[in-house]
Amino acid sequence: MHTLLVANAKGGSGKTTLATHAAGFFASRRQRVALQDEDPQRSASSWLARRPPLFPKIETLKPGTGRREAKEQEFNWRIIDSPAGLHGERLRDLVKQADNLLVPLSPSAFDMEATQTFLDAVTEYKAVREQKLAVALVAMRVDARTRSAQELDEFLYGFEFPLIAHLRETQVYVHCARDGLTLFDLPPSRGKQDWEQWLPITKWLK
Repeated sequence: MHTLLVANAKGGSGKTTLATHAAGFFASRRQRVALQDEDPQRSASSWLARRPPLFPKIETLKPGTGRREAKEQEFNWRIIDSPAGLHGERLRDLVKQADNLLVPLSPSAFDMEATQTFLDAVTEYKAVREQKLAVALVAMRVDARTRSAQELDEFLYGFEFPLIAHLRETQVYVHCARDGLTLFDLPPSRGKQDWEQWLPITKWLK
């Protein structure tokens, strides 16, 4: 079983969007996937409750489920959607359980400041220093034509962790959140452009 942790201490950075779509990608590839919603707002759980029953199945794990308990259920992938404000021992515990860490952030000064602090903390963990935990950054809600997008790129390229993808701001994600779907459930006429933006993420995870 592989565990993907999606985390950033900043609220509204795009964690649930990344977590649900990663789960949807693996489910569409006939992997047995569980989504573990650690956010008190339970946005990922609400999304899963809206998911149509005929689409590829994504199972659920209750908050606080440990790696050993999840592994006993023989999932291929466990996706953890973490809460805002994650820090200290709780962050350390989730990092210890993870094989991969995706850190999303949006092009704003507030997001960049919060992410700087978060990544400084993550860098101190033994699993990260010894490269036992793969860490990557994803730029969310990006309009490449804007100055803020350029500033975000300049900020992210200053870290040792790779920036693997830019995901555009689009109503497709809004509609998927509303309907319990992911890009990977959509027909090519609706999903093709965004599938292409996800290719670097799926390659990195595989």
